[in-house]
Amino acid sequence: MDNAENGLEDGVSVYSMPAYAACVPEGLRARLAADATPMDGVPGLSLIADVADGFAEVQTPEAMACVVEVTRRVAPRLRAVLHQRAVDRAFIDRETRSRFREPATVSVSSLDYPSIIGLTDAAGRVVVGPKPGAPVPLPTVAVPDFLKGDQVTLFGPPDTPRMAINAMNALHRRAPDEDPVLAELVEASGLVPRWGADDEDSQTPMLGLLMRSGENLRGCFEGTLSFETPRKHYRLAENGLALPIKRIPGLALPDAAHLLDGQPIPLHVFDLVTHLWHLRHVGERAMVFYVPKLENEEEAAYLRTLLETAVEVVSAADPSWTPVVPRVLCVFENPRAIFRIREMAAALGPHFLGGSLGWHDYLAAAARLFRHDPGYRIPVKADPDIVIRHIRESHVVLAETMRLAGGLAIGGMYGVLPLPGDPRSWSVSMVGYIRDVVTQLRRGLTGFWVAHPDFVRPGIALVEAFRRQEADPGDPSLDALVRVLVDDPDELDKVLSFLATDDIDGLAPGAPGYERSLLAANIEVSEVIANDDPEEVRYNVFVALQYLAGWLSGVGCVALPSHLRTAGGDDVMVRIMDDLATTERSRWELWAELAHGRVSREDFDQILDEELAFIESGGVGDDRRVEVAWDGETGRWYPLAGRLLRRLVVADPPVEAVPELLLPFTFEVVRTASDPWEAAKALCPGKYAG
Repeated sequence: MDNAENGLEDGVSVYSMPAYAACVPEGLRARLAADATPMDGVPGLSLIADVADGFAEVQTPEAMACVVEVTRRVAPRLRAVLHQRAVDRAFIDRETRSRFREPATVSVSSLDYPSIIGLTDAAGRVVVGPKPGAPVPLPTVAVPDFLKGDQVTLFGPPDTPRMAINAMNALHRRAPDEDPVLAELVEASGLVPRWGADDEDSQTPMLGLLMRSGENLRGCFEGTLSFETPRKHYRLAENGLALPIKRIPGLALPDAAHLLDGQPIPLHVFDLVTHLWHLRHVGERAMVFYVPKLENEEEAAYLRTLLETAVEVVSAADPSWTPVVPRVLCVFENPRAIFRIREMAAALGPHFLGGSLGWHDYLAAAARLFRHDPGYRIPVKADPDIVIRHIRESHVVLAETMRLAGGLAIGGMYGVLPLPGDPRSWSVSMVGYIRDVVTQLRRGLTGFWVAHPDFVRPGIALVEAFRRQEADPGDPSLDALVRVLVDDPDELDKVLSFLATDDIDGLAPGAPGYERSLLAANIEVSEVIANDDPEEVRYNVFVALQYLAGWLSGVGCVALPSHLRTAGGDDVMVRIMDDLATTERSRWELWAELAHGRVSREDFDQILDEELAFIESGGVGDDRRVEVAWDGETGRWYPLAGRLLRRLVVADPPVEAVPELLLPFTFEVVRTASDPWEAAKALCPGKYAG
């Protein structure tokens, strides 16, 4: 057997990927492999102790044989793609350092401000920016009938039966006092919501949780999922069910619970192929996927190879199956990708369905891109108008490209939630929601995401009312609906005034400064609060600690405390649904402020210690409160959350992505140790030093 047949390339396993070793270092991988059990009937595959027992309906020999075969075929190309991503990162950092000096001497708004956009590498590739030459032809997207129309999408994990059933039944989640105006608009729209069943940023990637999520999602597609408590029986509605669309993990995350020839397999391959195998009989409705964090057409071409290989392998394993073409909604959440929407669509060909703009990850990725640029400032998390003021150009380019292709153009997440039973909190949350939805529809987008089922029916009603006004400017539906949703007179005046004005002016492609505006990279000092203001630093620390403690406890989607300002100037408490993307965004903001000397390490350490103490004490204050309490399981993880956040913020160079530090804590060999921090340090030498 030659090297290629043996999974070797130049004597090195093609399954051994440096990007995966960053998450699962050699010492940890070797320990997992030593305790792993070979899977009967699937040569080369071993299961670590965490997943060796249970999940038999997911880890069937047939399904896992497909996973292994697909991995063997696509691994060399994936390895090359991830290697190129690392090379490009190094190029970006090197070129940024060579062009900037501390402190910045030229205003970021100046046309003389240095830029890495458009620079070419040694191979002549433009690493960040539009691709030179004539535009590539766009594919003509044929949207299937079941996906036509506006896309009001609830996003969240299918990790429990109750959450999955609530998501599927979101159309039927009526408020007790729902107004007839809202009810009529929802009924007239004929829309059913979508459900972004998330296996990525809103999940802690423990394989047991992901496989349980797969079982729940399978029950949703098959109509069999139910759940019973002593007080309530949860079951799927008979009609009007949401359409689930699975978001698979990104390319850079490994699955070290399943080892192929001793090496972790790609987590996205496991998630995609097991879904494809178990739901192949459902047909095309189950074959639509959100795919996150692709950066350019090279990575999109890899994805096409993966999809076509997976279909080929499943077809060979079950000749009775009539193959279906999997369709993809790309989550354009990377500053490199926003310049290459056309090229990525062309690379995906018949698999391309459209895209969405995940703006939290988009801003975090831009912050990583510009991390050595002392003039760059990420839009602050406290800015309630980020979507309105800073995401316009990216919305427009997505909407216009999808208009030409006939594809779906979906906006981002509205993640603000009111405090239960607080009318003022409801009003300010709803004002922000109306402004975000209308802004995205004005820009030509055909949908958006929401973070809670309570926002689905109001969102559908807003879309229907907007479309009526679009067709007939004199139609009163939108005005009537807004008056129903916002009953506080001051807040109502605020939102009606907004509706009476046009969208903000933006820059057209080719205009001076357009490219940095497209990346929301043209801010000098925020009008809301400076990035280095101690209160902004404190807020980022406060919410990141809570999120990390929740994530380490196995909860990847957490509603965390925040404030919105009323029309009268008062601060009202709300909650923000945070996932890993929002924490990435917070840590890059903090990292930049320390790295560029605007916040001292001593001040950061003091704030970190104070926030840990505040959370441990119960976190009760006049203007804030703790949502993830320091008790039980989270109490065990809070000290580690503090250590991890400090490393994320002060390390130089920083890790590329938060999971590089967090992933070792998803394995039982670390989690069940008497001291998980020391166990992780022993298994991952050097990773947690300092």
